Amino acid sequence: MPLYAYACRDCDDVFETLVMSGETPTCPSCASEKLEQQISLIARPPRGGEAGAGFAGCTGDEAGVCCGGCPMGEA
Repeated sequence: MPLYAYACRDCDDVFETLVMSGETPTCPSCASEKLEQQISLIARPPRGGEAGAGFAGCTGDEAGVCCGGCPMGEA
């Protein structure tokens, strides 16, 4: 099941959802089907160095602390 990002044309909500083949996604805020698929970025390992040494998709919070959902949060 691919994960897609969408922007709702009716309420401007931006969200991600899993979409199975043949499904039509709807906005979780207003239930509209008027959605625009957004470009999704793929996480990639950092250039050079050891795999897992960083994570391109995590910027951490204001203090630089990881949210815990990526390898940066692993000890």
